[in-house]
Amino acid sequence: MAVGSLWNPRHQHINKESVMEYKVLNNGLRMPMVGLGVYNISERETQRVVEDAISVGYRSIDTAAMYYNEKGVGDAVRACGVPREELFITTKICDSCYTKEETLRTVDHSMKQLGLDYVDLMLIHWPVGNPTVMWHTLEELYEQGVFKAIGVSNFYPNTFPKIVDDAKVIPVVNQCETHVLYQQRKMTEYLKPYNVAMEAWSPLAEGRNSIFKNKALVSIGEKHGKTSAQVALKFMIQNDIIIIPKTTHRERMIENINLFDFTLTDDDLREIRLLDTGRNVTGWPSDALIYNPENR
Repeated sequence: MAVGSLWNPRHQHINKESVMEYKVLNNGLRMPMVGLGVYNISERETQRVVEDAISVGYRSIDTAAMYYNEKGVGDAVRACGVPREELFITTKICDSCYTKEETLRTVDHSMKQLGLDYVDLMLIHWPVGNPTVMWHTLEELYEQGVFKAIGVSNFYPNTFPKIVDDAKVIPVVNQCETHVLYQQRKMTEYLKPYNVAMEAWSPLAEGRNSIFKNKALVSIGEKHGKTSAQVALKFMIQNDIIIIPKTTHRERMIENINLFDFTLTDDDLREIRLLDTGRNVTGWPSDALIYNPENR
C-alpha cells in the first residue's frame, strides 16, 4: 500500500474550534501544540502560505529574522480575518548581538517587518554573540509587554546555563531539531527541572532517511488509518513536544494538523522509540547532543 493512500484531505472536515490541543507554558500562556514553520519559504510566497494555514485551522506561525519572510507573516495576520488575539506568532532574533543596543536594533527590525504591536513568543535563535546580554534585553521587553513570552532555540547543556543561571525570567521553550529519528530524550529530561517546554523544528526530519517510507511508521499508520507523517508527528505530541512542521501545500497542512482524532498505543510508542538513532540528521547545530538511545 502506498504511503499516504489511506488519507485524503478532500474527505476531511476541519473543525476549527476543536482541532487543536494546547501546551500551558511556564508563564501560563497557552501555545498550540501544532504550528506552521515557514523556514526557507520566500517572502513573496509566505503571505499566501500563512493565509492558507490559518484558513484550515492553524493558529500558530513560526518565523525568524534569518528566514527573511517576517513581512509576509505580518501581512497574512492582517489579511486573514482572524482576530490577532487568536493567533500565536513566534519569531527569532539571530544576529550575533554583544550589547543591549545591538539586541534592541535587531528586535526593532523584526517588529517593523512583522508590523505587529506585540509578538507572542520571541526566541534567541542561536547561542551566538553574548546570549546573556541578549536574554536580559528580552527580559526587559517582555516586562514591557512587547512579547507575551520569551525562549531560546538550539541551546544545549553547554550553552543553556548562560541563559538560566542569571535569569529573572526562565525561557518558556527551547526549540531544537527533534523527530522520531532523533527524539531528544536526553535534552527533554535536562529541561524538566526548569519547566521549559521542548519544541521541535523539522519534526519530520526534513523528509530525510526515507522517513515517510519507514516500515514501522507505515504499519502503525495503516492500523490507525493515518499516514506515516501523521504517526511521526503524533509521537511528538504524545511525548508533550510542540511541533511546527513546514509545508507550502494546503493538503499537507491539513494532513499535518489532523492529529487529534487518534491515539498511539503503548505498543506503538515502544516501537517508534526504537527508531531513535541519538543523532541529528540535519548536520546543525554542531553542539547538538549525541546519545546512545539504548541507555535511555
